[in-house]
Amino acid sequence: GDAKGIGCFIVPVDAEGFEIGEYMWTFNMPTDHPKCSYTNVWIPADAVLGDLDMGLACAQHFVHENRIRQAASSLGAAQFCIDESVKYAGERKPFGKPLSVNQGIQFPLVELHTEAAMLRQLIYATAAKMDTMPKPDVAKYLSAQVSMCNYRANRLCCDSADRAMQVHGGMGYSRHKPFEHIYRHHRRYRITEGAEEIQMRKIGGDMFGFLHKKK
Repeated sequence: GDAKGIGCFIVPVDAEGFEIGEYMWTFNMPTDHPKCSYTNVWIPADAVLGDLDMGLACAQHFVHENRIRQAASSLGAAQFCIDESVKYAGERKPFGKPLSVNQGIQFPLVELHTEAAMLRQLIYATAAKMDTMPKPDVAKYLSAQVSMCNYRANRLCCDSADRAMQVHGGMGYSRHKPFEHIYRHHRRYRITEGAEEIQMRKIGGDMFGFLHKKK
């Protein structure tokens, strides 16, 4: 439907009827995700954020920035996992030979490293364009590219952390190494700021002409 008519509001945490309940147990503990409830909450007119009927556009101002930030964060974490795995594979020598001589070790890391290199250029290029545009134009012209960066980088990070655990063996699975935490932290990025399916839907809508159709 039409996004016009959706409003954004600032609700003070001390507003009567607003309550922060239990903090949810999540995959990435400790958590900062609580249940919030609103019961007959009243807020004044000056608590409206932006134009009353253009709340979605207001929200998208920071959503796109957060999506590209997530992409950059995930890319950096992914590259760390890849680099640490390459380093460890050269140092670890079961049966007298380093793990790195095995193509079964090399090839998965080659694929991850190559995707990281390509993603880096896309993220840089998209972020540079965002810096030259007003926020409404970012939503209109760059939304699909931001989604490309977001969903691929977040998925790459999970794949890289998983591979790092595999290369490092039992030590990689333990908390003596940071890979399990990287996986738990960045796994949520495939859900927050719009799940990766939402990102893919936005890209598909742009590709096939379903976005910005004139009525």
